[in-house]
Amino acid sequence: MEPIAVTVRGEHRWMLIHRCTRCGRLRMNRTAADDNMLLLMQLAARPLATPPIPQLRLASSPAPGFTTDGRPDSRPRGQDSRT
Repeated sequence: MEPIAVTVRGEHRWMLIHRCTRCGRLRMNRTAADDNMLLLMQLAARPLATPPIPQLRLASSPAPGFTTDGRPDSRPRGQDSRT
């Protein structure tokens, strides 16, 4: 079993989420008083350090209807920027 995430249940009860290295099954276990708090915090911060959407791709291509600097695009829909 390898720890993959941390979650909080109820009143400040931290739970570790483990994945079986053989079959991939997920299990939740309560944290213990002797668990390394620094490692738990690192595990909790992991999703912030590796977001599911690559940030470089977000920065290089604006959302539809917006310019690259984040302002609403004033051109009518369907017009190409080269015209």
